[in-house]
Amino acid sequence: MAETGAAVVDEAAAVTDPGDRGSLQVRDRAIEHLVEAAVLTTPGVRRHGRALSNLVGHDLPRVDAVVAGDHVRTAVQVAAEWGRPLAALSADARGRITTALRDHAGLAVDGVTVHVAAIVPPSAERKVR
Repeated sequence: MAETGAAVVDEAAAVTDPGDRGSLQVRDRAIEHLVEAAVLTTPGVRRHGRALSNLVGHDLPRVDAVVAGDHVRTAVQVAAEWGRPLAALSADARGRITTALRDHAGLAVDGVTVHVAAIVPPSAERKVR
């Protein structure tokens, strides 16, 4: 009897295509967290809370992502350290975000907009020379 049960299980497993077992849905919020983590690896980009952030929820970086199928478009607002070249910082952040979305989420990146929304004092570790 045990052999018959095992044979039935083996036949069912052989018939089911792995692609039919389920699906993967990456939620917009998961993409936003991935983008936030990627942009924070950019030298000169810092977390920054505004005075009323608890009321209006505008801590930086702030990420908006729109996912359509396997394509994504993101807009990111960041806080940059004083003294950093903003064009270079933005280009570096765009590259890091694009790489993260492509490599970790398998998405085609249609656009990444980086907006420097605040300038903050340099971090303590940068001041030490």
